[in-house]
Amino acid sequence: MARIKNQAWSYNAGERGTNWCRAYEKSKGGIILLEWFEDALDEQGQPCRNSETGTVIKVRRRESVGHRDRDKAEQAAKDKAKALLSESSTARVTSLRQLLNRYLKEVTPTKQQSKQLRDPRSVRVFLAYLQDRANAGEKERGPERHPSTLDSKDWTGFIAARAAGTITGWKRQCRNNQIRDDLKFLVAVLNWASAADETEPHFLQLNPWRAERRRAQKMRMPKEKDPQRPGISDEQHDALMRHSPNWRFALVAVLCRETLHRANSVRQLRKQDVDRKRGRITWPGQYDKAGRRLVTPLSPEAEEALDSMPTPTVLSPWLIPSEQDPGKPVSRAVLNNWMQQAKKAAGVEEERVGFHAYKRAGVRTEAFGQFRDKLREHLTGTTAETLREVYDDVTYEELAEAMELLRKSRRRA
Repeated sequence: MARIKNQAWSYNAGERGTNWCRAYEKSKGGIILLEWFEDALDEQGQPCRNSETGTVIKVRRRESVGHRDRDKAEQAAKDKAKALLSESSTARVTSLRQLLNRYLKEVTPTKQQSKQLRDPRSVRVFLAYLQDRANAGEKERGPERHPSTLDSKDWTGFIAARAAGTITGWKRQCRNNQIRDDLKFLVAVLNWASAADETEPHFLQLNPWRAERRRAQKMRMPKEKDPQRPGISDEQHDALMRHSPNWRFALVAVLCRETLHRANSVRQLRKQDVDRKRGRITWPGQYDKAGRRLVTPLSPEAEEALDSMPTPTVLSPWLIPSEQDPGKPVSRAVLNNWMQQAKKAAGVEEERVGFHAYKRAGVRTEAFGQFRDKLREHLTGTTAETLREVYDDVTYEELAEAMELLRKSRRRA
């Protein structure tokens, strides 16, 4: 906004308290400067706060635009205000796109590596879906809308589009498990945006997809009606071992089978976690899905597999280091690729038979089912509830045996 006549020109962009920026002439017709406020930072790069109020201290900044063109200076003020809006820790969120990008910047880096890779993909999926809605004539449902406007139609529409594979750039049809993961991600973003404490901005007053609203409007998470969770047989394991691509693959497979732990926990074992003298493995909590530090014994088969490891030519803290970078553990993607190669070579055609099938097979044995819940949790690093809901299974042989028992009991009656 320009000042009254005969005064030096100035223009204000943005909003005071968040992303205000002013372009102004130092003297009438003189050189033009930009002026704005930004957070004062300490030596560690963290915002400085007032000791009494706890609010972030602001400092005034100025710089010359290097010319006297008012139109260009006005645009420079707008650009600076836009940059301040995306960088400021107290700026209000004005769109879904801005909220998602802010989450990637502030929250995703604090997560485990696998989640850091998955979060950007989920953001791209949602933005593509919302842009499709806008391109179809529903601009009010595009990515530039405010996050508080999300409703049940967005929920059901996303599920339908993701399942049918109609989202631009994401044409593969998805199973319910993948769709549920995408929805859980956005719910987590909305929870984060609406759950700030008194010293942080409230990006949202209420989460539009909060649990009580989802229940009231019957916004249910999609579930697999008949999920495929096969275990691996002894014959399949022997075939995979005969066609093992290398010692890393074989060691991960054997340890998954013997310890009943996930491949992601096995691959991130450090050498110091395996105590050969005492015959035990320590599972660090930061790499375990349940987040607990557990200690389990080594079986003779696991010790034999460890004995077959080649002598390392490069020092590494990891038990199973990456081939390319010994400073990192072997990656999940590489292990999965090796599993597909071994299955193809061994003629194992059953879908979803992978490293996790070792855990399923062990959990479903008769002996394991007789252990008390606490013992089962410590052996596997999985809660008793999850073991019952996810890993418990009914085989055809069990059904046939049950039917026979019922038939005999009716005859005796």
